[in-house]
Amino acid sequence: MKPDQSNQPEPFPRERIPPEILEWARQTFDEEEFLAQVREIEATGGLPLEDFIAEVEARARGK
Repeated sequence: MKPDQSNQPEPFPRERIPPEILEWARQTFDEEEFLAQVREIEATGGLPLEDFIAEVEARARGK
């Protein structure tokens, strides 16, 4: 039996996205490029975390 999760708060509250942010996102997002990259990941299995964790950690530290 699963516990009732209908009263669980969302982990990240949803907020309305300002129209100017949506417009910027629409102008900078290239759907074809995104889909091509998704297909490549699906075909190759992507990269192991070890191949790019140092870059992610450096960006998280702001370096």
